[in-house]
This record gives sequence, C-alpha cells and structure tokens, in this order.
Amino acid sequence: MATEELISTILIDIHQKGYSSVLPFSIGKIEKRMEQFARDNNVNLGSDELYMSVKQLQHSMRSSKNAKGLVVADEDLINFPKNRFSMDLYYDGKCFIYTDGQSKFIVHPNYKMKVNREIVKLVNFITATKIKDPAEFTLPKYRKTETDCNTEGSSR
Repeated sequence: MATEELISTILIDIHQKGYSSVLPFSIGKIEKRMEQFARDNNVNLGSDELYMSVKQLQHSMRSSKNAKGLVVADEDLINFPKNRFSMDLYYDGKCFIYTDGQSKFIVHPNYKMKVNREIVKLVNFITATKIKDPAEFTLPKYRKTETDCNTEGSSR
C-alpha cells in the first residue's frame, strides 16, 4: 500500500471509528538537509527514516485543536510525505519543523516509541498545526536548515 493510501486509510478509520490499528510506519528516508543539520549541530537522529503513527495522527486531529481552528486538512497530512521536500525546514532546539507557510509539521529527531513490544528511538512525526502567526519562524529559537542540500533521502 502506498504511503498516501495508508495515511488516508488511517484518517478514515479515525473519522469513522475513533481509532486505527495500523502499526507505526516509515514515510521514507530522512532528508540530507536534516541529516546534515543534525550532524553539524550534534542532534541525535534515532533513525535514518521518518516515521508516522496512528497516535500522532490522532494528536493532529484532537478536538481541542479543532475548536481553535488549528487542524490541518486531511489532504495536507496525506501529502506530507512527498510535499516535505519542498517545504522549509527549521529546528527549534528540540524538534524539526517542516512548514509550507500555512501549516507546520513537527518531527521529533529521537522519539521513543514501542514497536513490536520493543522500545525504539525513531525520527517521528509528532503533530501538525495550522500556523496562526506567519512571523513565528522569525523568533530566535528557530534555526533554518540549509536548503541547498540535495533534498532527496539520506544516503546512509
């Protein structure tokens, strides 16, 4: 099943049943610009692939976010795996943030999660939120990664 189709299936499950039983899955290799930034700034990456999980997709859609009008459209979540390559990428001291200027997608570089009854550390999608203030990324805590790197997947 293609990644977009898998995310779509999970979102349909969440909308219809409130849950999905799909296990965490890779959406592809991490980008060279993330890998390079991590290496240059002593950020430990838990894996060389970027993962998503049902729990985190549910977190993106939670009712408190919806009440504030901050839920990212299903289509944007479904297309994130391929669209991330054309987004700006920032690091805030804890997480990487992909943004298209309308929404932000938070990625933890070393997230602990249980996969097949074992605790592992992965580069993991955490949540997505609509951006309220476009000036947010001018704050000093945000450091933009280099965009001149080849943005295809990692070569590790």
